[in-house]
Amino acid sequence: MKLNLRSFFGRLMISHLAVILIALVVIGLIFGYLIQNYYFGLREWKATNNGKRIAKLVSSNVTGRNLRSNEIKSARQKIKTIARSANMDIAIANEKGEIIFDSTTLEAFDLELKNREVERVLEGNSITKKIRGPQRQSLLMVFPLLWKQEQTKSIILGPDDEIEGKVLGSIVVRSPLGSISETVWEILRLILYASLIAIIAALGLSFLFASRVTKPLERINESALEIADGNFERVELPENSSQEIERLVEAYNYAVEQVEETLDKKERLEKMRKQFVSDVSHEFRAPLTSLKGFLEIFQEQELSAGEIKNYADIMYKDTEYLEHLIDDLAVLGKLDSGELKLDREIIEAQEIIMRAINSLQHKLKENQLQIKNSFINNVPDLYVDPNRMQQVMINLLDNAIEHSPLGGKIIVKTKYHEGENSEVEFAIIDQGPGIPEDELDNIWQRFYKVDTARTRSEQGSGLGLAIVKDIIEQHRGRVKVENIKERGAKFSFVLPEDALVNKN
Repeated sequence: MKLNLRSFFGRLMISHLAVILIALVVIGLIFGYLIQNYYFGLREWKATNNGKRIAKLVSSNVTGRNLRSNEIKSARQKIKTIARSANMDIAIANEKGEIIFDSTTLEAFDLELKNREVERVLEGNSITKKIRGPQRQSLLMVFPLLWKQEQTKSIILGPDDEIEGKVLGSIVVRSPLGSISETVWEILRLILYASLIAIIAALGLSFLFASRVTKPLERINESALEIADGNFERVELPENSSQEIERLVEAYNYAVEQVEETLDKKERLEKMRKQFVSDVSHEFRAPLTSLKGFLEIFQEQELSAGEIKNYADIMYKDTEYLEHLIDDLAVLGKLDSGELKLDREIIEAQEIIMRAINSLQHKLKENQLQIKNSFINNVPDLYVDPNRMQQVMINLLDNAIEHSPLGGKIIVKTKYHEGENSEVEFAIIDQGPGIPEDELDNIWQRFYKVDTARTRSEQGSGLGLAIVKDIIEQHRGRVKVENIKERGAKFSFVLPEDALVNKN
């Protein structure tokens, strides 16, 4: 797998690796420093203890206040043994700083003492120094040997003590630090090996972690590119994802869903627009063609008074149809655009029904139809737009008139359903031939017309029921249509509780 350093995955891996390396380097440096200090302190402690042992050996051979070479002759072998066992170089100097004994044949002791503040030691101070040689590094410690007045034979090592007597000389201990460096480097080498294993393991875990983080992002990117091809596939959320990734995937899927719905809606609207234009053109074409035909007859033929009146009546009906069609289209346009706002006020249900019946009184008489109006369960007043609700009732009653036989009866029922969600139902029942079951779902569509054999008039635009549906839905209600078993159809609509006036 090729690692792209500019990718989020690559940068995530590099950042993890950088953090791991920095942490390991810091840990290695701290460990190296602590280990070196520990071993240095351990060597210093051993040198101090050996210095005290040598001081005791020297004290057993000193006879006066001056330290002489022949006085420590018997202790030389023991001092050399201590030096060899402790891997140290040990020397003894007198009060003048002259070496009177050394465990090796190193001549550098004299030079180191003269050049490294021996005067301070002869004043009773202890010195601890790191000596860097051409091949190795050493720890040099110089302790003063003190003679106490109150004790006849007592020489003590006092690196941390206060001066309480004459300085007889000094004990010089030099401990090579090469083994310390080797030990430190060996430990650091082990840390390095462990770090390499840790880096490999950490990189493996980082790879898995980065993959879990970036995989949804890559899938989102692929899905976004597929949207351009019209494929609105959702991104699946990986298991055990972080909250941030989960929210991102959910937000993206929601956005994809909204885009898909918007495009579907746009596509539906475009189809509706084309269908609307086609339907409007069709509805206008028939009466306009009729008007044009009659006008051509008037131009080309000499007509009798009776023929002129007959043709004029037909032209008047066509003109009236066009007028109603334009009015209905204007209402639908306002409903679709939201320009038609509801002007609500309190009004009785009975008043709305009677207004509609009175408006259609002439048509009812013409078709010898009776209206039976009934109210059930003490219907409350309504809080609606009276003009819009009157238009609803007129459209439904007019539809019932068109489909009812001569001398028939139309029933208007108003029923109050009281309960947790109270509502009022209005139903208009005719005695017509009913509606084919396969056409019930289409009855509320714009420009939809049933078989003309089921109605006495061919002048309907097919917009009346669509207007009813839009107005009722604007009142947050719902419409329904069903066939009556005996004969006829039942058109009903329901107004919700917020369109009712509380009777209390």
